[in-house]
Amino acid sequence: MIEDHAPAASTIETDVAVIGGGPAGISLTMRLAESGLRVCLLESGGLAYEPAAQALARADVMGTPYYPLHETRVRALGGSSWSWGGICTPLDGLAFEARPWLPQAAWPFPQSTLARYLEDAFSLCGITPRQRRDVDAATAAGFEQAGLDGHLVAPVPVYFSRPTRFGPTYRERLRALPDARVILHATATHLEQRRGRITSVEARGPAGGFRVRARDYVLAAGGVENPRLLLVSGLGGVAVGRCFMEHPRVVDRYRISPGDTPLGRLIGGGAAGTLRFFRITLADELQRAEQLLNYHANIQFGYVGQLSPQWQAARRIVIATRKPWNESPFYQDAGGGRMRLRSRDLATAARRPDLAIISGLGALTERPSLRRYLEIWSAIEQVPDPDNRVELIPERDRLGVPRVRVRWTVGPTEEVTYRRALALLVAELEKLEPGLAAARLPEGDPWPSQLVGNWHHEGTTRMHDDPAHGVVDRDCRVHGVANLFVAGSSVFPSSGSTSPTVTILQLALRLADHLAARTRRAARGTTTTAAAVGAAAD
Repeated sequence: MIEDHAPAASTIETDVAVIGGGPAGISLTMRLAESGLRVCLLESGGLAYEPAAQALARADVMGTPYYPLHETRVRALGGSSWSWGGICTPLDGLAFEARPWLPQAAWPFPQSTLARYLEDAFSLCGITPRQRRDVDAATAAGFEQAGLDGHLVAPVPVYFSRPTRFGPTYRERLRALPDARVILHATATHLEQRRGRITSVEARGPAGGFRVRARDYVLAAGGVENPRLLLVSGLGGVAVGRCFMEHPRVVDRYRISPGDTPLGRLIGGGAAGTLRFFRITLADELQRAEQLLNYHANIQFGYVGQLSPQWQAARRIVIATRKPWNESPFYQDAGGGRMRLRSRDLATAARRPDLAIISGLGALTERPSLRRYLEIWSAIEQVPDPDNRVELIPERDRLGVPRVRVRWTVGPTEEVTYRRALALLVAELEKLEPGLAAARLPEGDPWPSQLVGNWHHEGTTRMHDDPAHGVVDRDCRVHGVANLFVAGSSVFPSSGSTSPTVTILQLALRLADHLAARTRRAARGTTTTAAAVGAAAD
């Protein structure tokens, strides 16, 4: 069932308490409830965006210029899937490996550990095996026909969810599960602990405070709120909040020949006709040989009129008025700020309606004759740097919980990877578009002046077998706490370069199976007390 709020001063008893109703929390809750465990999911927001709930996400940001933090997450059932663009790719395989040039970045298990959960993760995103096969075939064929050097660069199949909003998509399924209880407008404020165990979650709702008592507890509130709650509760050890990672990205543009060219045939209609770009990464052997970070680039066309202010204005108008891209309350890559129709955009478009129309025509029709330039959108893995961190500040929110500051700096290692990868990629693309390297648009060097993030918050409760270097162990259990677990990209020891959604879901499903299995083990013992269940995990 789904409840708007919990009664004041109540105590809810359950088997598993899940904090956070995004993709990780929802998928975990459904899997646990379907295995027969009672689950209580606490979601800070409602069924859709609400300004009062969103205000709780405000935080300070220091270092490399970044979006206001409250714009990068949505406090509502479905979490950040409300602002998700639908790109689905598993984490880069090399990101799991021990890399001597990137200390402490290895995962404590190989990528194959998550393989059994891949199909279920794609299914949650609405992607079928047939769709995956079509994308795989189209991507491989396009790359092979282009004749690019596979020892330097490699194609990346990109699967597209349209996109799945986890709240609306799975709302009725959650309502129908007799063992799932979803409480909206329920913000966890503190974790009570005793003798190495969590004894309850303190939460606040519209009616007042209440508690949830469970055998096991899972934080699934994202890469900022997970460490925040641990820090507020004095949990997690020396590594909590550290190694905040994003995916820095920049855009480079090069003039190209219009018409049906070999480059045009590579990009085509995108991945199996669903996307308007082709994704390329560095070959693993090259990354190892040159000790580079993971990297990928989306290559796509720009059309006549799209370097004008009128195109930017028209694009914001379309994003603000057309589903599914208006389901986040905030813009991501269209200038930032609140998602709404703006009079200044209407005025800009009206000053040169010819440019507004023709620039939109290129985006709408993708006619080869309207192509004018190539865009290379580079996304780079980030070094897990302990100085990039989430930390508490004295200021408190309206519930009395300390707010946080995020320190984020992009360093020289990321820049080295970006510049080397871009040079290699452009050199390869010159096979399809001769003279491309010399045709760079005179826009200035985008690094670091135009560097932005991807709204991917990772690493702040990182996974490591040693408590000195991580917050959770390989089973996502918080070190030193018998019954507290973390789900989501905050446990990533390394970020790779791709969007984290699929890997988040794989980890959540794995954690659900782990919690169900340890409950069964405890039930087979001589007692089913909470202490016995906790011991089963140690």
